Amino acid sequence: MSGWVLVAAAAALAVVLVAGLVLAIVRLRRSRGAAAGGPTPVPSAPDPGPEGTRRDLRPVGPQRPGDAVSGVLPRDLAGPPGGLALLQLSSQFCADCRASRAVLTDVAGEHPGLMVREVDVAMRPELVRLLGIRRTPTTLVVDPAGVELARHVGVPRRADLLGSLAPWRRTG
Repeated sequence: MSGWVLVAAAAALAVVLVAGLVLAIVRLRRSRGAAAGGPTPVPSAPDPGPEGTRRDLRPVGPQRPGDAVSGVLPRDLAGPPGGLALLQLSSQFCADCRASRAVLTDVAGEHPGLMVREVDVAMRPELVRLLGIRRTPTTLVVDPAGVELARHVGVPRRADLLGSLAPWRRTG
């Protein structure tokens, strides 16, 4: 009788393995279809969620093939109301990211309404793909609507960062 138990257990294991394989193949095909420009789900209505909730990146304006998608960032990464955000896309073992963080924090400390936000690219891979991030650190200047206004790749020089902020800073 113990022989039948082993046969039943082996059969059950085989069924689970086949089901897992089928599921993996279906997911792989779906991801390849989306990457090849296949149909992607489109939200039927604008996101009416409350401030601070996540929303998907949405392209704005016409895009040319090969261009990085510019779009509206999720609300948790947008600038504060009436201000701007310095959004640093970084990675855990990036030495330049620490240097960049110091520059951003220093600049933000001297300008009211300017906030520093940091995202680990390993935690938000959709941003890497949709925004065309090729290197860390990359710093984006983002308005309260979540629109990218400027981009710095590598450790930004203080003067360059201030220059890219100048058109949007309040005077007076």
